[in-house]
Amino acid sequence: MRYVKRLLFPVYVLLAAAVLLEIAVRLWGYSDHYIYDPIYRPCEQSADIPYVHRPNLHNARARGSAVINTDSLGLRALESGATYGRKKDDEFRIAITGDSVTFGEGVADTGNVYPMVLAKILNRKKGGPRVTVFNYAVSAYSVRQMAATLRSRMLAIEPDLVIMAIIPADFDLSRTGTVDRWGYTAHSDGSSGLFGNDSLAKRLLRRVHLTYVLRDILHRSRAGGTGEAGTGAALSASYRYVTDFVRFAADRRLPSLVLLLPSLHQAFSPAFLARLRRDQVPFLDLGSVVSEFPVDRFMASRFDAHPSAVVHARIAALLADYLLKSGLVPGETGNGTGGK
Repeated sequence: MRYVKRLLFPVYVLLAAAVLLEIAVRLWGYSDHYIYDPIYRPCEQSADIPYVHRPNLHNARARGSAVINTDSLGLRALESGATYGRKKDDEFRIAITGDSVTFGEGVADTGNVYPMVLAKILNRKKGGPRVTVFNYAVSAYSVRQMAATLRSRMLAIEPDLVIMAIIPADFDLSRTGTVDRWGYTAHSDGSSGLFGNDSLAKRLLRRVHLTYVLRDILHRSRAGGTGEAGTGAALSASYRYVTDFVRFAADRRLPSLVLLLPSLHQAFSPAFLARLRRDQVPFLDLGSVVSEFPVDRFMASRFDAHPSAVVHARIAALLADYLLKSGLVPGETGNGTGGK
Protein backbone atom coordinates (compact mmCIF):
# COMPACT_ATOMS: atom_id res chain seq x y z
CA MET A 1 0.00 0.00 0.00
CA ARG A 2 2.82 2.35 0.90
CA TYR A 3 4.51 1.51 -2.40
CA VAL A 4 1.33 2.43 -4.30
CA LYS A 5 1.09 5.75 -2.47
CA ARG A 6 4.67 6.55 -3.42
CA LEU A 7 3.87 5.83 -7.03
CA LEU A 8 0.72 7.94 -7.00
CA PHE A 9 2.24 10.89 -5.16
CA PRO A 10 3.84 12.43 -8.32
CA VAL A 11 0.50 12.04 -10.09
CA TYR A 12 -1.26 13.96 -7.31
CA VAL A 13 1.37 16.67 -7.45
CA LEU A 14 1.06 17.02 -11.24
CA LEU A 15 -2.74 17.18 -11.06
CA ALA A 16 -2.65 19.76 -8.28
CA ALA A 17 -0.09 21.83 -10.20
CA ALA A 18 -2.20 21.66 -13.37
CA VAL A 19 -5.31 22.81 -11.49
CA LEU A 20 -3.44 25.69 -9.87
CA LEU A 21 -1.91 26.72 -13.18
CA GLU A 22 -5.33 26.61 -14.87
CA ILE A 23 -6.75 28.87 -12.16
CA ALA A 24 -3.79 31.23 -12.51
CA VAL A 25 -4.15 31.44 -16.31
CA ARG A 26 -7.88 32.16 -16.02
CA LEU A 27 -7.24 34.95 -13.52
CA TRP A 28 -4.44 36.27 -15.73
CA GLY A 29 -6.80 36.42 -18.71
CA TYR A 30 -4.17 35.39 -21.25
CA SER A 31 -6.25 32.77 -23.05
CA ASP A 32 -9.64 34.49 -23.02
CA HIS A 33 -9.37 35.67 -26.62
CA TYR A 34 -8.77 32.10 -27.83
CA ILE A 35 -11.99 30.68 -26.39
CA TYR A 36 -14.98 30.69 -28.71
CA ASP A 37 -18.23 28.88 -29.42
CA PRO A 38 -18.55 26.35 -32.31
CA ILE A 39 -19.49 29.03 -34.84
CA TYR A 40 -18.20 27.42 -38.06
CA ARG A 41 -19.52 24.94 -40.62
CA PRO A 42 -18.04 23.43 -43.79
CA CYS A 43 -18.40 25.48 -46.96
CA GLU A 44 -20.40 23.76 -49.68
CA GLN A 45 -19.78 26.27 -52.49
CA SER A 46 -16.01 25.85 -52.93
CA ALA A 47 -13.35 23.22 -52.27
CA ASP A 48 -10.90 26.05 -51.61
CA ILE A 49 -12.93 27.28 -48.63
CA PRO A 50 -12.85 24.78 -45.75
CA TYR A 51 -15.21 26.66 -43.45
CA VAL A 52 -17.52 29.65 -43.12
CA HIS A 53 -19.59 31.03 -40.27
CA ARG A 54 -22.86 29.42 -39.42
CA PRO A 55 -25.81 31.55 -40.47
CA ASN A 56 -28.28 33.11 -38.03
CA LEU A 57 -26.01 33.03 -34.97
CA HIS A 58 -27.29 35.11 -32.07
CA ASN A 59 -24.92 36.56 -29.46
CA ALA A 60 -22.36 33.82 -30.06
CA ARG A 61 -18.87 34.09 -28.65
CA ALA A 62 -16.34 34.38 -31.46
CA ARG A 63 -12.57 34.61 -31.39
CA GLY A 64 -11.06 37.59 -29.68
CA SER A 65 -13.86 37.80 -27.09
CA ALA A 66 -16.21 39.21 -29.72
CA VAL A 67 -19.93 38.61 -29.31
CA ILE A 68 -21.44 38.26 -32.76
CA ASN A 69 -24.60 37.82 -34.75
CA THR A 70 -24.56 36.42 -38.26
CA ASP A 71 -27.06 37.06 -41.00
CA SER A 72 -28.74 34.53 -43.28
CA LEU A 73 -25.55 34.44 -45.40
CA GLY A 74 -23.34 33.59 -42.42
CA LEU A 75 -21.70 37.04 -42.35
CA ARG A 76 -20.94 38.99 -39.20
CA ALA A 77 -23.81 41.45 -38.98
CA LEU A 78 -25.59 43.78 -36.60
CA GLU A 79 -28.76 41.71 -36.68
CA SER A 80 -29.08 37.94 -36.37
CA GLY A 81 -30.77 36.32 -39.35
CA ALA A 82 -30.90 39.49 -41.46
CA THR A 83 -31.92 38.98 -45.09
CA TYR A 84 -31.33 41.30 -48.03
CA GLY A 85 -33.09 40.28 -51.21
CA ARG A 86 -32.21 41.79 -54.57
CA LYS A 87 -30.27 45.02 -54.72
CA LYS A 88 -32.44 48.14 -54.77
CA ASP A 89 -32.14 50.74 -57.52
CA ASP A 90 -30.86 53.33 -55.04
CA GLU A 91 -28.43 50.97 -53.29
CA PHE A 92 -24.66 50.58 -53.70
CA ARG A 93 -23.21 47.33 -52.37
CA ILE A 94 -19.63 46.77 -51.22
CA ALA A 95 -18.42 43.23 -50.46
CA ILE A 96 -15.22 42.86 -48.43
CA THR A 97 -13.34 39.61 -47.93
CA GLY A 98 -10.46 39.22 -45.51
CA ASP A 99 -9.16 37.49 -42.42
CA SER A 100 -9.49 38.04 -38.67
CA VAL A 101 -8.70 41.75 -38.92
CA THR A 102 -11.61 42.51 -41.24
CA PHE A 103 -13.84 40.06 -39.37
CA GLY A 104 -13.09 42.14 -36.29
CA GLU A 105 -11.41 39.64 -34.00
CA GLY A 106 -10.80 41.42 -30.71
CA VAL A 107 -13.56 43.99 -31.28
CA ALA A 108 -16.52 43.01 -29.12
CA ASP A 109 -19.12 45.30 -30.71
CA THR A 110 -19.88 44.57 -34.38
CA GLY A 111 -20.79 48.21 -34.91
CA ASN A 112 -17.15 49.14 -34.24
CA VAL A 113 -15.64 46.85 -36.90
CA TYR A 114 -14.35 48.86 -39.85
CA PRO A 115 -16.75 47.52 -42.55
CA MET A 116 -19.68 48.67 -40.39
CA VAL A 117 -18.04 51.99 -39.60
CA LEU A 118 -17.30 52.40 -43.31
CA ALA A 119 -20.99 52.04 -44.12
CA LYS A 120 -21.89 54.69 -41.55
CA ILE A 121 -19.37 57.15 -42.95
CA LEU A 122 -20.32 56.58 -46.58
CA ASN A 123 -23.98 57.04 -45.80
CA ARG A 124 -23.21 60.50 -44.42
CA LYS A 125 -21.91 61.58 -47.82
CA LYS A 126 -23.65 64.15 -49.98
CA GLY A 127 -25.57 62.61 -52.84
CA GLY A 128 -25.32 59.17 -54.32
CA PRO A 129 -27.08 55.92 -53.41
CA ARG A 130 -27.30 54.34 -49.98
CA VAL A 131 -24.33 52.06 -49.25
CA THR A 132 -24.52 48.56 -47.78
CA VAL A 133 -21.28 46.84 -46.77
CA PHE A 134 -21.10 43.03 -46.53
CA ASN A 135 -18.34 41.56 -44.36
CA TYR A 136 -17.29 38.19 -45.84
CA ALA A 137 -14.14 37.98 -43.71
CA VAL A 138 -13.37 34.88 -41.64
CA SER A 139 -10.53 34.39 -39.17
CA ALA A 140 -7.42 32.61 -40.50
CA TYR A 141 -8.34 32.93 -44.17
CA SER A 142 -5.43 33.20 -46.57
CA VAL A 143 -5.53 34.90 -49.96
CA ARG A 144 -6.62 31.57 -51.46
CA GLN A 145 -9.87 31.57 -49.49
CA MET A 146 -10.40 35.26 -50.21
CA ALA A 147 -10.15 34.74 -53.98
CA ALA A 148 -12.47 31.74 -53.73
CA THR A 149 -14.94 33.80 -51.69
CA LEU A 150 -15.32 36.21 -54.59
CA ARG A 151 -15.82 33.39 -57.08
CA SER A 152 -18.30 31.37 -55.04
CA ARG A 153 -20.03 33.65 -52.53
CA MET A 154 -19.79 37.38 -53.12
CA LEU A 155 -21.46 37.62 -56.51
CA ALA A 156 -24.76 36.45 -55.04
CA ILE A 157 -25.38 39.83 -53.40
CA GLU A 158 -24.78 41.74 -56.68
CA PRO A 159 -21.87 43.87 -55.43
CA ASP A 160 -20.87 47.16 -57.07
CA LEU A 161 -17.37 47.02 -55.55
CA VAL A 162 -15.33 44.10 -54.16
CA ILE A 163 -12.40 44.46 -51.77
CA MET A 164 -9.71 41.98 -50.73
CA ALA A 165 -8.33 43.15 -47.38
CA ILE A 166 -5.02 41.54 -46.42
CA ILE A 167 -2.16 41.53 -43.95
CA PRO A 168 1.27 39.96 -44.65
CA ALA A 169 0.38 36.73 -42.85
CA ASP A 170 -2.31 36.03 -45.45
CA PHE A 171 0.33 34.89 -47.93
CA ASP A 172 0.81 31.76 -45.82
CA LEU A 173 -1.49 29.32 -47.58
CA SER A 174 -1.11 26.77 -44.78
CA ARG A 175 -2.61 29.05 -42.12
CA THR A 176 -6.20 28.01 -42.86
CA GLY A 177 -7.20 24.77 -41.19
CA THR A 178 -10.31 22.64 -41.44
CA VAL A 179 -13.50 22.43 -39.41
CA ASP A 180 -14.44 19.57 -37.10
CA ARG A 181 -17.89 18.10 -36.56
CA TRP A 182 -18.48 20.35 -33.57
CA GLY A 183 -17.94 23.60 -35.45
CA TYR A 184 -14.40 24.48 -34.37
CA THR A 185 -11.40 24.99 -36.63
CA ALA A 186 -8.48 22.59 -36.45
CA HIS A 187 -5.13 21.97 -38.12
CA SER A 188 -4.43 18.33 -37.34
CA ASP A 189 -4.82 15.83 -40.16
CA GLY A 190 -7.44 13.14 -39.88
CA SER A 191 -10.29 12.77 -37.43
CA SER A 192 -9.49 9.62 -35.50
CA GLY A 193 -7.58 8.94 -32.31
CA LEU A 194 -7.72 10.46 -28.84
CA PHE A 195 -6.85 13.95 -30.05
CA GLY A 196 -8.17 13.81 -33.60
CA ASN A 197 -10.23 16.63 -35.07
CA ASP A 198 -13.55 15.09 -34.09
CA SER A 199 -12.58 13.61 -30.73
CA LEU A 200 -14.47 14.52 -27.57
CA ALA A 201 -11.16 14.88 -25.73
CA LYS A 202 -10.03 17.63 -28.09
CA ARG A 203 -13.35 19.40 -27.70
CA LEU A 204 -13.00 19.36 -23.91
CA LEU A 205 -9.41 20.63 -24.10
CA ARG A 206 -10.63 23.70 -26.00
CA ARG A 207 -12.09 24.96 -22.72
CA VAL A 208 -8.86 24.41 -20.79
CA HIS A 209 -7.11 27.78 -20.79
CA LEU A 210 -3.70 26.36 -19.92
CA THR A 211 -3.50 24.51 -23.24
CA TYR A 212 -3.36 27.82 -25.15
CA VAL A 213 -0.41 29.05 -23.09
CA LEU A 214 1.48 25.82 -23.73
CA ARG A 215 0.60 25.95 -27.43
CA ASP A 216 1.88 29.51 -27.76
CA ILE A 217 5.12 28.66 -25.98
CA LEU A 218 5.68 25.78 -28.41
CA HIS A 219 4.73 27.91 -31.41
CA ARG A 220 7.08 30.75 -30.48
CA SER A 221 9.95 28.38 -29.96
CA ARG A 222 9.54 27.26 -33.58
CA ALA A 223 8.54 30.53 -35.24
CA GLY A 224 10.82 33.08 -36.80
CA GLY A 225 10.98 36.77 -36.02
CA THR A 226 9.00 39.73 -37.26
CA GLY A 227 9.83 41.93 -40.21
CA GLU A 228 8.83 42.62 -43.77
CA ALA A 229 6.65 40.22 -45.72
CA GLY A 230 5.83 39.97 -49.37
CA THR A 231 9.01 38.40 -50.69
CA GLY A 232 10.32 34.89 -51.21
CA ALA A 233 8.52 31.58 -51.50
CA ALA A 234 5.34 32.59 -49.65
CA LEU A 235 4.70 35.45 -52.05
CA SER A 236 5.58 33.42 -55.14
CA ALA A 237 3.05 30.74 -54.20
CA SER A 238 0.23 33.06 -53.19
CA TYR A 239 0.52 36.31 -55.13
CA ARG A 240 -1.46 34.80 -57.99
CA TYR A 241 -4.55 34.72 -55.77
CA VAL A 242 -4.35 38.49 -55.44
CA THR A 243 -4.20 38.97 -59.20
CA ASP A 244 -6.86 36.29 -59.72
CA PHE A 245 -9.19 38.28 -57.48
CA VAL A 246 -8.65 41.44 -59.51
CA ARG A 247 -8.88 39.72 -62.90
CA PHE A 248 -12.00 37.77 -62.00
CA ALA A 249 -13.68 41.00 -60.98
CA ALA A 250 -12.47 42.82 -64.11
CA ASP A 251 -13.83 40.07 -66.35
CA ARG A 252 -17.24 40.88 -64.88
CA ARG A 253 -16.70 44.62 -65.18
CA LEU A 254 -16.73 44.80 -61.41
CA PRO A 255 -14.46 47.40 -59.74
CA SER A 256 -12.07 45.93 -57.20
CA LEU A 257 -9.53 47.07 -54.62
CA VAL A 258 -6.78 45.34 -52.67
CA LEU A 259 -6.64 46.87 -49.20
CA LEU A 260 -3.34 46.53 -47.32
CA LEU A 261 -4.15 46.63 -43.63
CA PRO A 262 -1.84 47.58 -40.76
CA SER A 263 -0.21 44.73 -38.85
CA LEU A 264 1.67 45.09 -35.59
CA HIS A 265 4.33 42.47 -36.30
CA GLN A 266 4.92 42.58 -40.07
CA ALA A 267 4.94 45.08 -42.90
CA PHE A 268 4.54 44.63 -46.63
CA SER A 269 7.87 44.81 -48.40
CA PRO A 270 8.72 47.51 -50.96
CA ALA A 271 9.19 44.70 -53.49
CA PHE A 272 5.59 43.58 -53.01
CA LEU A 273 4.28 47.13 -53.36
CA ALA A 274 6.35 47.58 -56.51
CA ARG A 275 4.93 44.37 -57.93
CA LEU A 276 1.37 45.58 -57.33
CA ARG A 277 2.16 48.80 -59.20
CA ARG A 278 3.87 46.94 -62.04
CA ASP A 279 0.87 44.65 -62.47
CA GLN A 280 -1.53 47.61 -62.22
CA VAL A 281 -3.35 46.10 -59.27
CA PRO A 282 -5.58 48.75 -57.68
CA PHE A 283 -4.57 48.96 -54.02
CA LEU A 284 -4.67 51.19 -50.97
CA ASP A 285 -1.80 50.86 -48.50
CA LEU A 286 -2.86 51.61 -44.91
CA GLY A 287 0.17 49.95 -43.36
CA SER A 288 1.37 53.27 -41.93
CA VAL A 289 -1.64 53.38 -39.61
CA VAL A 290 0.28 51.13 -37.23
CA SER A 291 2.70 54.00 -36.55
CA GLU A 292 -0.13 56.37 -35.58
CA PHE A 293 -0.87 54.55 -32.33
CA PRO A 294 1.09 53.45 -29.28
CA VAL A 295 1.22 49.66 -29.12
CA ASP A 296 -1.21 49.48 -26.20
CA ARG A 297 -3.81 51.53 -28.11
CA PHE A 298 -3.30 49.60 -31.33
CA MET A 299 -3.87 46.21 -29.69
CA ALA A 300 -7.38 44.94 -29.06
CA SER A 301 -6.27 43.84 -25.58
CA ARG A 302 -3.02 43.36 -23.71
CA PHE A 303 -2.80 39.80 -25.07
CA ASP A 304 -4.40 40.34 -28.49
CA ALA A 305 -2.42 42.06 -31.25
CA HIS A 306 -5.44 42.52 -33.51
CA PRO A 307 -6.38 46.16 -34.15
CA SER A 308 -8.56 47.80 -31.52
CA ALA A 309 -11.87 49.55 -32.17
CA VAL A 310 -10.02 52.88 -32.36
CA VAL A 311 -7.79 51.53 -35.14
CA HIS A 312 -10.82 50.12 -36.96
CA ALA A 313 -12.36 53.59 -36.91
CA ARG A 314 -9.21 55.04 -38.44
CA ILE A 315 -9.11 52.36 -41.16
CA ALA A 316 -12.75 53.06 -42.02
CA ALA A 317 -12.17 56.81 -42.19
CA LEU A 318 -9.19 56.53 -44.52
CA LEU A 319 -10.87 53.92 -46.70
CA ALA A 320 -14.05 55.99 -47.01
CA ASP A 321 -12.05 59.06 -47.97
CA TYR A 322 -10.20 57.08 -50.66
CA LEU A 323 -13.34 55.48 -52.08
CA LEU A 324 -15.11 58.81 -52.43
CA LYS A 325 -12.14 60.73 -53.84
CA SER A 326 -11.31 57.96 -56.33
CA GLY A 327 -14.91 57.72 -57.50
CA LEU A 328 -15.19 54.04 -56.60
CA VAL A 329 -18.22 55.03 -54.53
CA PRO A 330 -20.52 57.68 -56.05
CA GLY A 331 -21.28 60.81 -54.08
CA GLU A 332 -19.52 63.90 -52.80
CA THR A 333 -17.31 63.77 -49.72
CA GLY A 334 -19.29 64.73 -46.64
CA ASN A 335 -18.18 65.59 -43.15
CA GLY A 336 -16.39 63.15 -40.94
CA THR A 337 -14.44 60.95 -43.36
CA GLY A 338 -11.29 61.70 -41.41
CA GLY A 339 -8.89 61.15 -44.30
CA LYS A 340 -5.51 62.81 -44.56
